[in-house]
Amino acid sequence: IPLSSEIFRMLIAEDDDSLRDILREVLQKPNRVIQAYKDGQEAIGALRQSPFDIVITDLRMSGADGLQVLQEAKRSHPDSIVIIMTGYASLDSAISAIRGGAYDYIRKPFKVDELEVIVHNACEKIFLVRENQRLLQRLQETMTEMKKMRQIWDENLNRLFDTPPPSPEGPLSEMDVTLKQIPPDYDLRRKDFRERALQELDKLIRLRREGS
Repeated sequence: IPLSSEIFRMLIAEDDDSLRDILREVLQKPNRVIQAYKDGQEAIGALRQSPFDIVITDLRMSGADGLQVLQEAKRSHPDSIVIIMTGYASLDSAISAIRGGAYDYIRKPFKVDELEVIVHNACEKIFLVRENQRLLQRLQETMTEMKKMRQIWDENLNRLFDTPPPSPEGPLSEMDVTLKQIPPDYDLRRKDFRERALQELDKLIRLRREGS
């Protein structure tokens, strides 16, 4: 799945109406679903309703501040990426944001291109995490399927060698002829002998396909 096809849910919390509209317009892309709120309390209410992949929040807002939005975002969806915006940047606020789990911290005024770079990098990070989860899921499914196939193979193999030999008076089947190629000293109950027997059978199958 390419990055451009991955859907990202984004929340913007900004009490400046003009800036909020600009951010929503600039950051909007076909694979981004953006919801914008005018204060921290509205943003927290939205976070409690459903998770968001990326949260962009102003630090100082009415109702609830950006650190409270950050806290709720991490509580409801620990993997969410939170970006703090502020025009009142200070060392203490930056430390509080980072300790709270903020992904990045951007000072106002900023160029929208700067924020887009941060958001794009956040999307790439989320995409890689999701892709790893999908690969792990496929690996687990494949391992489960292989385990089932191995179990079925072993059951059929055991059933095959538990079958009594045919009467010597009747004609030998192709399988009888094949099984006679296995050395008599192979103990097919032992894994190493069974593997060697399967290798010999594979050779016979290849020879038969070649017309030998």
